Amino acid sequence: MKRKVSSVPEFLHRILRNRRGATTFIFAGMAAGVVGLAGLTIDVGRIYTAKSGFEAATEAAALAGANAMLAANANTASVQAAVTAWNTAYPASGVTSSTATATLSCVTATANLPACNAGNPNAVTVTQTATVTTHFLKAVGISTVTLTATKKASKAGGATTPLNVMFVLDATGSMGDSDSNCTVPGKNRPTRFECALYSIQSTLKVMPTSMDKAGLMVFPGLATQYSPTSHPCPTYPNSVPYYTSTIKYQIGTGLDATYNDSAGSLLTASPLVQAVGIYKASGESGSLTPCVTNRGGQGSYLAEVLAKAQAALPVVAGTQNVIIILSDGDFNASKAQLNNQTIYQTGQCDRAVATAQAATAAGTKVFSVAYGASTSGCSSGDTRNPCTTMQSMASDASKFYTTSSGCQLNGSPNPPSKLPSVFQAITSQLTKPRLLVN
Repeated sequence: MKRKVSSVPEFLHRILRNRRGATTFIFAGMAAGVVGLAGLTIDVGRIYTAKSGFEAATEAAALAGANAMLAANANTASVQAAVTAWNTAYPASGVTSSTATATLSCVTATANLPACNAGNPNAVTVTQTATVTTHFLKAVGISTVTLTATKKASKAGGATTPLNVMFVLDATGSMGDSDSNCTVPGKNRPTRFECALYSIQSTLKVMPTSMDKAGLMVFPGLATQYSPTSHPCPTYPNSVPYYTSTIKYQIGTGLDATYNDSAGSLLTASPLVQAVGIYKASGESGSLTPCVTNRGGQGSYLAEVLAKAQAALPVVAGTQNVIIILSDGDFNASKAQLNNQTIYQTGQCDRAVATAQAATAAGTKVFSVAYGASTSGCSSGDTRNPCTTMQSMASDASKFYTTSSGCQLNGSPNPPSKLPSVFQAITSQLTKPRLLVN
């Protein structure tokens, strides 16, 4: 006789009548739900953690790209390469198949960023995509989840320690020689002095006036205080021998914090801008003739100027003092040009180095820009030539810059560059790359 097969309803009915069986069935169903919920929670948690790390990794990649924009002749390809190299060295954790695209742009709506135009961008946007592999979500057909992150950064303008910056500028007669490797708006054949002024102008455009103060010293020094506050420029004083008791090296009498409008334009009301001027291309409005000149007349000597620069910088807690020296480093003033101070006549390059190193020891960051520095020259008794003098004055190798391939410093990360590019690179150390809102 055939055994009767129970129907599904009967089977369930019997189980439900048997309390022990019902409890087992309900527990089995609940356990499956709990395991499924736990699995879902684990996957969602992994995805959330990966997303947070991926966002941070994209910020870091954008800052790496912004830093690459500071290099001479930077372009989309070089910035993209820097972003890719960064991601290779520091991959985001918890994701696979990450890709990144860098796009350069000109951002003008944010204050305190470098001036820019279509051909000279100041920001990079990095968009990255990646996948996160799931475990439990595979059961419902979701094997991977795609993440996307977009971050933007400017090549400079980031907040840093408030600075007191003193530019020390060679204003000797040799700075009147033309510089065929420098492009200055509105100048067909710019002189080295014009190129230097333009480079200082470019730096002042992006330094945040809310945090940084700046001043200018020139050498040789002047017979009287020169403080231009309006145009036409007041008569430029004659130069006098170094170590003259009344000599004035600083243009103006203090540090200035009114040099730009926080949007990349210099302000003519600033006494510092009155001194260095504003170079604009032909047809552009707003140009301003510099009031300082390179009249020269006393040869080159730097030790006293650096001592005066260090003394003029205030010692204020929470601020950083900076000296930026621009010269060819050939210090060999005559006895008469040193006001007959025979003691200073020998070892003039070594004296400059000693003074710069003393400033570094006092906490000042000294940047040295070798502008056409030669490997021969300096005064009698010196142990250095002009090139090695400029190298030795920098606080460290990262703060030495040169315009000549014949005057490079082993260990310096800064390649020889045109002077405006040199000052652009210095600006990156004075400020820093800055994250922006997308």
